[in-house]
Amino acid sequence: MPAFVMGGLALASGVMGAMGGASQAKAQAMQQQMQQDNANFQNKWQNEAANRNMLRQYQGQLQVNAQIESAANLAKTQQGIYGKAAWNNAASNLSKQTNSTTASFLGAMSARGVSLDSASVRSMVRQTAKAAQVNNANMRVSFANQGRDIDTSYQNMLAKRNLGVPEQTSFMPTRGGIVDNSSSMLSTGIATSVLNAAGAAYSANKQWGTPSAPPAPVGGTT
Repeated sequence: MPAFVMGGLALASGVMGAMGGASQAKAQAMQQQMQQDNANFQNKWQNEAANRNMLRQYQGQLQVNAQIESAANLAKTQQGIYGKAAWNNAASNLSKQTNSTTASFLGAMSARGVSLDSASVRSMVRQTAKAAQVNNANMRVSFANQGRDIDTSYQNMLAKRNLGVPEQTSFMPTRGGIVDNSSSMLSTGIATSVLNAAGAAYSANKQWGTPSAPPAPVGGTT
């Protein structure tokens, strides 16, 4: 068989094989890319769903916090009003009681003919006034303690709020890792096919030799 025919057949076979291998490698790379893109899509959707769910929970948390704060403010205001009213009533009652006690004492002393300017009467009036001052001071301390208790209760109620702020998760798609060596396979296959074709042509030439030219025709008829 002529060398050029053997070489041509070897080259054609090699090129077809190289193209087939490159095509298969390209298809595998495309399939891997599609799988990666699909996985990224699924993961992104799940990430967005998780972030939306987290946002809904945070909005509910804010509503609960607002309700707790509103209840705490209302309780503090009411306790403050009731405490102030109790203080005013207690102070008024103490003043009335002190005045009534002093008036009763002075009336009794006057009925007995004791001079209201006497040292004993003045001493008793001073003692009564001093006792009233002590009671008033004790009431002020009690009222101050009550105010601190109200503040403590208010802070304890506010402490029930959840002030945490959730962090949304950022989606990081998977990139790379897919090897598309179809071009290199094609180039390598073609180069190898050329070498194989040259080898096949050389072997055919050694086996069958180079075809000789046909003999020249003999001179024409006379």
